Amino acid sequence: MIKIPSSCCTSRSGGKSKTPYDLTIAFIGNPSVGKSAFFSRLTGVGVEVSNYPGTTVELKRGIVKARGKTIEVVDLPGIYSLGVTNEDEKVTKRFLIEDQPDIIINVLDASRLERNLYLTLQLLELDIPMVVALNQVDLAADLGILIDADGLSELLGLPVVPTVVTWGVGLDDVILVALEEQGKTQEHHRVRYSQWIWEALSSLDYAFPNIPPSVKTAALLNDAEFVELYCMPPEANALLSSARRLRQNLEIERGISVADTVARDLYGEAGYIVDSVVSRFEPKKSLREKIDAVLTSPKFGITVLVSALLLTFLLVFRVGGFLETWIVDDIFEPHVILPAKAITSGMPPILRNLIVYSLLGVEAGFAIAIPYIAVFYAILSLFEDSGYLTRAAFLLDNFTHKLGLHGRAVIPLVLGFGCNVPAIMAVHALGTRREKRIASFLISLIPCSARTVIILGLVGTFVGFWPAVSIYILEIFIIIGMGWILGKSLPGQKSGFIMEMTPLRKPELRSTLRKTWMKSREFLYIAFPLLLAGSAFLGVADALGLLSIFQDFVEPISVGLLGLPAFAATALVFGILRKEMALQILAVLAGTANFAAVMTPVQMYQFAVITTIYVPCVATIAVLKHELGIKDTALIVLFTIVLALGIGVLIRGFAPSFL
Repeated sequence: MIKIPSSCCTSRSGGKSKTPYDLTIAFIGNPSVGKSAFFSRLTGVGVEVSNYPGTTVELKRGIVKARGKTIEVVDLPGIYSLGVTNEDEKVTKRFLIEDQPDIIINVLDASRLERNLYLTLQLLELDIPMVVALNQVDLAADLGILIDADGLSELLGLPVVPTVVTWGVGLDDVILVALEEQGKTQEHHRVRYSQWIWEALSSLDYAFPNIPPSVKTAALLNDAEFVELYCMPPEANALLSSARRLRQNLEIERGISVADTVARDLYGEAGYIVDSVVSRFEPKKSLREKIDAVLTSPKFGITVLVSALLLTFLLVFRVGGFLETWIVDDIFEPHVILPAKAITSGMPPILRNLIVYSLLGVEAGFAIAIPYIAVFYAILSLFEDSGYLTRAAFLLDNFTHKLGLHGRAVIPLVLGFGCNVPAIMAVHALGTRREKRIASFLISLIPCSARTVIILGLVGTFVGFWPAVSIYILEIFIIIGMGWILGKSLPGQKSGFIMEMTPLRKPELRSTLRKTWMKSREFLYIAFPLLLAGSAFLGVADALGLLSIFQDFVEPISVGLLGLPAFAATALVFGILRKEMALQILAVLAGTANFAAVMTPVQMYQFAVITTIYVPCVATIAVLKHELGIKDTALIVLFTIVLALGIGVLIRGFAPSFL
């Protein structure tokens, strides 16, 4: 044990910024330890979700009242270490250094204690008061693991509170203990590094006596961002330069990297602690273990996974489609849209269109958010809470890596067939910005249920079943091809497959419903306003005749290059609002729903393929902008237009031989 001194006076943050709260508590832990469930139980539904400045990483903030104090609670992304592997780790470090929470609550999974302690040992060096929430002690006991919480507390030098988040056990105790630790100087445990690492750190201690140990360790590991967050440029540069010379000399002398040695020492220390506080007994062979063996089997696991994904797709499509039909046909159309059209019939065209199209945008928002997003997130929450999501990622990791993605991208990609909006929102689970960009781009190409309406309603009905199936096959080839190209060419950090295989457990209905609401409401707050604005804009543009001007402007492309009817271009514009609206407007402009009377089989096939590829709908564009920013969203929109036109031209040239 050593007594940690006060924070370094050279910190660039210049001290904690003033807030309206009495204190700020940060929840930190590995993925799938129950941290977010702890946070949501503690804060309820009154949570603010926002991106950390300059990133796409989300932070959840809530307010808690305890002992007359107003406490800000921040749920940081799940990470395995304070490294530099992905955006989540970088954002967590920045928050801890720049925002300086008053207390850290480090949530540990009692059934995976050794793996979790790696991060805990790194956090101990940050000179921030900390409380450990030892979660899932019930699951650990089922696995034959008993932990001496008092002994762990003594070894770490901080309070340890056993919890079972799913049942709400120990949550209040954690907060009350955290309040007692506010302002205390804790005597933290320090890692016993290898002798040659200690010698290097001692050299840095001598040259830079006022810099905290954690910063010098980061410098030795070449974590420049960490050092530059703590120190002013001259001091940071000097420290990094000195650490670089020491690191190079040590690695030449020892023949092993400093990073590998530090990681080995951290795991060794974690192992020593576990051996000191954990006792084990042989549990009975449980049904859970037998099921787990099947789910992770290369043979049977894939069969179960494919079945689960097909069932998920069916549920999202069927339940979502049923709810969408009910919302549109039974509520909005007869009780909102038609009355609005009747009431506004005598108004000036601009005002009438502004009202009607805005209501159409509201209708589109509810028809997407409630049916597809809520169903999607309910299923995703069940997958997460049961522990099945990590098994699905494990089984398909080799395939997704060929597309430049992590195994965790499987679920969003497949569920994009239901709706692209929640699928893109789900890319938060991916570790690096590179992977988020690739996954978001591929999801925007996936034929969602709205595109399926066009494929089946136009090609399936008037051209044939197999031509409709061929569109899906074509889309899959395009997605795989683009994924392979982006995986090979897109710059950025790649993440290896490092994912804790969380134990299987029974999901809790209350937790699932809360997660579903918290994630679904992001669409209402983010995409819905833009969807409404986009609808109103299209209405005004239509009233001013701008859509007619557009139709005339693009006629050389739509008619001359693609060979489509002139009115098809206007229908494609409306497809940006909602993809299935392209088919509805096509019928209005054609003057008939019998498309075979006004279009050839090749034209219908062309129209369906172009609609499935070109510009994502307004809601998807809004979510893309939120996740990736304006530049990447614009590139995706532009590329899909070019790709759709290129394939449309090829279809015009070759499809007549087959259709």
